[in-house]
Amino acid sequence: MINLFKISLAVLLGVLVFVSPASAQQKKQPAKSESSKQAGNQVIPIKIPFAVLDVQKILRNAKAVKNIREQITTYGTNFEKEIEKERGKLREANQELSRQRTILAPEAFAEKRREFEKRVVEVQRMVQQRQRDLEISRNTAMAVVNKSYIEIISKISNEQNLAIIIRKAQTAYAAPTLDLTNDVLARLDKNLPTVKVAKPGK
Repeated sequence: MINLFKISLAVLLGVLVFVSPASAQQKKQPAKSESSKQAGNQVIPIKIPFAVLDVQKILRNAKAVKNIREQITTYGTNFEKEIEKERGKLREANQELSRQRTILAPEAFAEKRREFEKRVVEVQRMVQQRQRDLEISRNTAMAVVNKSYIEIISKISNEQNLAIIIRKAQTAYAAPTLDLTNDVLARLDKNLPTVKVAKPGK
């Protein structure tokens, strides 16, 4: 739904930077004792302000997304009824063609058969076009949700001075206090509870 920043495993673990001032001279100088090596190395933890977000939860539970899904389902049901009528006509035409097989001349039957097959292809194309129309309408409506979602993420990032927000699915573990999902979901539901889905094909 949205491409969030990717973060390396080092960042997820707190970004530990190892500083070894003497490492560049190890080839020229005699080997030091183990205690000297340990004393010469420092581990510096760097804190990066980041948070996590459960995108799939938002896609499942956001009011606007549910509203879009309901409208698309309604359009899809209506299209299925339309297509079923065409399929019924094809079945009737096929049955009639079978009855005429024994009474029509071969040339006349072949012509009827070609007309029937042409109609079958037209119905198949109609089905594919309806599916494309539904997908276009859905994507257009979801783009509205995505725009509002991005605005909310940007605002929260500024409010909390966050450097990075990552998908929760990309983390092995994150403290509950780092999870912004409920906050984002609440704001999205308040700002955009519904989205009008354009009639497919229009």
